[in-house]
Amino acid sequence: MEITIYPNQVITTEENETLMEALIRHRLPVQNICNGKGTCGKCTVRITGHVSSPSERDLAHLNDSELKAGVRLACSVVPVEGMVIELDFVESKDRKEGALLELKTSSLEPKLEKVFVQASKPTLDDERGDWDRVVDTLSTITNRSYPKTSLHVLTKIPEVLRSDKYALTLIVSEDEILDIEPGDTTKRLYGVAIDIGTTSVAVALVDLLQGTVLKVVSTENQQTAYGADVISRISFATESQENALTLQSSVRRTINHLLEELALKMDIHQNEIYKMTIVGNTTMQHLLLGLDVSHLAVSPFVSVCNQPLMFKALELGLEINSQAKVILLPNIGSFVGGDTMGAIIGAPEVLGKGNHLLIDLGTNCELFLKTENDMMACSTAAGPAFEGAGIAYGMRAKQGAIEGVTITDAGVAFAVIGGHKPIGICGSGLIEGIDEMRKSGVINKQGKLYDPEKGEELSPELAKRIRMGEKGREFVLTDGSDHGIDVTLNQKDIGEMQLAKGAVCAGIKTLVEMAGITVSELDSVILSGTFATYLKATNILNIGLVPDISPERIKTVGNAAHVGAIRALLNFREMKRAEELYRQIKHIELGGSSIFSNYFMNSMYLERLS
Repeated sequence: MEITIYPNQVITTEENETLMEALIRHRLPVQNICNGKGTCGKCTVRITGHVSSPSERDLAHLNDSELKAGVRLACSVVPVEGMVIELDFVESKDRKEGALLELKTSSLEPKLEKVFVQASKPTLDDERGDWDRVVDTLSTITNRSYPKTSLHVLTKIPEVLRSDKYALTLIVSEDEILDIEPGDTTKRLYGVAIDIGTTSVAVALVDLLQGTVLKVVSTENQQTAYGADVISRISFATESQENALTLQSSVRRTINHLLEELALKMDIHQNEIYKMTIVGNTTMQHLLLGLDVSHLAVSPFVSVCNQPLMFKALELGLEINSQAKVILLPNIGSFVGGDTMGAIIGAPEVLGKGNHLLIDLGTNCELFLKTENDMMACSTAAGPAFEGAGIAYGMRAKQGAIEGVTITDAGVAFAVIGGHKPIGICGSGLIEGIDEMRKSGVINKQGKLYDPEKGEELSPELAKRIRMGEKGREFVLTDGSDHGIDVTLNQKDIGEMQLAKGAVCAGIKTLVEMAGITVSELDSVILSGTFATYLKATNILNIGLVPDISPERIKTVGNAAHVGAIRALLNFREMKRAEELYRQIKHIELGGSSIFSNYFMNSMYLERLS
């Protein structure tokens, strides 16, 4: 049978297939954190035609207003002929763009340029070949030789040379001519910097002549349909070659979709993009390249390659100029990837005099410590809670997400991205909300929700917000009668955040101890990641995400990994620095570390931790 994906894409479904299975088979974006088991409640779609009756799974995860609006879980929907499905029915504009658009470069050396050439016409006295004629003229202009070319360019040269009276523009990278364009196009030269996250992918379009970021777009990584974290994706990829190819095509499709969006919004042709830099954790980079990931998840956790890599876009199936250079920043270890190197390049203060700790917060949290004597890095599996995944009403930081919470005896106040009615809660709201719940007595330092039967003191207004839900006791942040939807935090949500923050805190303590210093000797703790920008030092200290240190030493730098990719795009010296650093940084494996295990058990408490 056929169903429609709003607005006009028609897909076919197979017999005994759920909507989730059909969407995955057709490679359409859908969250699949629990692998279709119906436990996560994240694979929401909205049905606007032939709405199905709610299933038991729908009733367990969705409230009345959502059910009335036609929202269902894709894993529980049985498709019927003529059904109309909306996949992204929440405005997806998020917070990644602002800070990157303000990025300014002090040094612009992309090792890529456009040179205009007015070649002479051939005559009986000058029978040089078309390419010889162009290269001779170019060498005269630049006083350099160009021994490297490609069949791609040689095939084009006769037509391009004659299409505008022997006037053409050459795209030159050091001693190689990447491509040619008819006429004078020297005013237009673009590159893109890409941050491949486990949960989302962001692409920045950069003017390589002016050194400015023109536009940033992001979306969910389509690989999330096959697992929420790197371990689940490694497991999926190693089941079969077909699965590995599925993950590879998913991330490439995500990138190409964003490239197309950029081209449309900025009125450029994708063929005008001649350089790309990519950062991502080691698993994400391996899956993009189609490399074997089976050895990443088993001791001794070996990658295929950690060195910086460069390819032509054509080799990777990325839809920019086929001859464009695609550069991947080096990995440091099996779970400390090019995104960590990008963060170091993007936040160079971490390399300054003294002891500095960089924390790149995400599904996989990376830590980099620079002391006067050493540079060390490790990773710890924080899980997807910081991105809102695994939380009953968790979501990415976009329109409708609660990003800030204040709790008093009189009730709860909250800030919502975009000023919309709240529909969920993102990472920054989750951290502040849990801290506020702890301070107000709604939860204790063990993370346990207030139990009215034990006679503990709590204001009547807060006490009435605690109720029994489908998953046990929960605290109501927003009342659906006033705001359209109940957004709650339940005991499991709090536990997920405790696991995430406990892993980060234990990783910090382990790395600091192995470096032979104490937390108090850190001159700065630098938080990287888009959502980290919106965290308050007091909140992360109060819940023990970071060991107790003076709040003045805690700094946020936004998505430093993406900034690093942009800087490497704009200046080849930044890439050279990354190549040097990856040889100097010592990778620390926390798996099996008794030091980490001991610290982890003591880092679960929601209190300041020394």
